Parts: sequence; C-alpha cells; structure tokens
Amino acid sequence: MDTIQQSVGVRNGVTMLPNTAADLRTITGLLDRIPLANGGTAATPGLWISDRTTLIAQVTAAIVSFQTANQMRVIDGAVDPGGSTLRRMNSLAGPWPVTATVESGDVNSALWIVAEPTSLDGAAPLVTRGISPPLTRKLVRVTGTSIKWFGVVTPLNATGGVAGGEPLIFFTPSPWQGGYQDPGYDTFTSWNGLWDKYTSVIGSQLVASGARQILVIPFYKNSQASNLGAFLTNWRQVISAAVGAAINSIDPLFLRDQFEFSSICSASFSNGIVTQQNFNTRGDGAASMTRVVFDLDGQAAGSSWRPGKGVIYMNTSAPGGTNPVGTHWHVRGRFGAFHASYPGTRDHNLCPFLLLHGLKTFG
Repeated sequence: MDTIQQSVGVRNGVTMLPNTAADLRTITGLLDRIPLANGGTAATPGLWISDRTTLIAQVTAAIVSFQTANQMRVIDGAVDPGGSTLRRMNSLAGPWPVTATVESGDVNSALWIVAEPTSLDGAAPLVTRGISPPLTRKLVRVTGTSIKWFGVVTPLNATGGVAGGEPLIFFTPSPWQGGYQDPGYDTFTSWNGLWDKYTSVIGSQLVASGARQILVIPFYKNSQASNLGAFLTNWRQVISAAVGAAINSIDPLFLRDQFEFSSICSASFSNGIVTQQNFNTRGDGAASMTRVVFDLDGQAAGSSWRPGKGVIYMNTSAPGGTNPVGTHWHVRGRFGAFHASYPGTRDHNLCPFLLLHGLKTFG
C-alpha cells in the first residue's frame, strides 16, 4: 500500500494542505495507475505540471474527480494519511509500470589484486594476480519496484560491442557497514561510493574471467535486507529493464526489443547472503532459473545456507586437508600474499577477491 506522510490537496477549495513533494509524487503516481473509468489518469499518465502552485491545483482537481467518480461520502479535494480516499486509491491502482533510466556511468580500469584461480585447490598460500580490465559501468534508476538503484557492468567483445549473456546478480553486505544509511538512498549521491566499489571489485573479475554474464547489483536499503518487497515478485521485469537500459546507452541497435534471459547466477559476500537467500528462496521463479549460486564467506555472517547449486568459499581450514570438498573451497590462513596490497585487511574481507575462480570455473 502506498502511503503519505501529510495531507495532499486543497480541502474544500479553501484550506491549503502541506503537499510535500514526496506526497504529491505518491498521489500522482497512484492516480496514473487508476483507470479513467475509476476516476484516475491512467489514460494520460505523467501529464503533471512542474510548477508547484499549478501542480497543487491540478492534483486537487484530480482528487475531486476521483472522489466524485467513486461516490465517496466526502468530496473535499483532499487525501489524508490513512484516510478513505487513500485506501480507495490503493485498492484501484494497478501495479507500477517498470521503467529504467541510466543516470550516470563511466569506463573504469582500476587495478585489483585477486586470487589466481589455479591456486585455490589444496592448502598452499594463494597466489595473487593483478587485473585491470576496462569496465563499462552504469548507475540505473528503476521505477515500479521496491529497489530503486542498480549497478550494471556490461562486458564488451574484442571489437567494442556488447558481449551479452545471462545476469549475474550480486548482493552486497548490509550498506550500513560502509556508512550508507537509508535517509540518503533516494538521491543516491551519498551512496555512490558503494556503487563505485562493488561495480569495480566484482565487475573487474567478471570481465577478466571472460564469462558470458552481465553484472547486476541491486542496491537495496538496509531495511530491505531480509525482505526485498515487490522485487521478489517482478525481479525478472526489473532486471530486464535495468540491463536493457544499460545496453541501449552503449549500443541502441544491439537489442531487437528488450533484454531477455532464461537463466541467472547470483553471488554475495559476507552477510549479503541473507539477502541472497531471501531472493533465491522467495523470489518468483528465482531458484528454478538459477544456474549457480556463489557464496563468498557467508559463513562469517553466521549463515548455514548451502544451496544445491552453490559454489562456496569459506574462511575456514580444509577438513582433513582435503580442498575442495565438492564445490566448497577453504581458504583460512592462505591470504599472506594479499596483505602487501591490502594492508590491515582481515582475511574475511579479502574473500570477494576469490570470485575470479568461480567465474572462470563455473561461469
């Protein structure tokens, strides 16, 4: 149910209500999802005036039309938090249309020191490899779902064209750990460092691996970590729209219509596994479409989830000296060569640099 914090409209044509910008957007969004026959503006969505004074008058007239069409007991041109008009609007509004817009992007080629894939087996110290492939990164804003911001890294082929492939959906640890708090989420400006870090760290390994995948990072609020809301229902539309927007910004002729996919991979680091598990087990069709699940030391966050399609990396000792055990790799005490490049970093925090192995082996 869409909610507002304060009243919207001009009550009885006399009393000017608070009409905050956020609440006005909520009411116009609801009206744009309600059919004309039910007093809404779905037949002509988005035709709202930008000037605040004119917009308030326009919204008030639309509220009166809605209340009249629905024979509301009170027709006063106002919508109140928790009131009957707002409840009726929610009951008649269709789902939000999913749209995606590229807000920014760049081509980045930062150097990262990662684990040489051939050194993962056994118990010897991990060997490092430096990678710095050029990354085509996009920040994509999506409407019509519970997650607003996505990072997309689209690998290119040898001639600079879009390579294509299935989505690799990566779930970050809780944003608050890096100082990213929910009040700054809507504008995302203060969250840009999170986008920069994970599109680069994970995107570099994806591109260097040569796997036929496109990285998609849903940047969710802290409050959404254990329940991704509407994304669990319409995630396929959302991923299609986000990747499609990123590809169209690179090569508008690459897609015939929209980005389509029949399988996915997912990955997470640390307690990002809580959100990854939430998506895999509750997302509509997510488990059946998943080809591989990569877990980068989710055990450190206390997770015991071991998905059947899982490739698991654990900062624990190899049991009986055997490594791997099935598709479980153990890396405790093996990161010595990394610490010159990442001084002061705990071994757990170096586990994201193991993903190159997974992508080259299973991607």
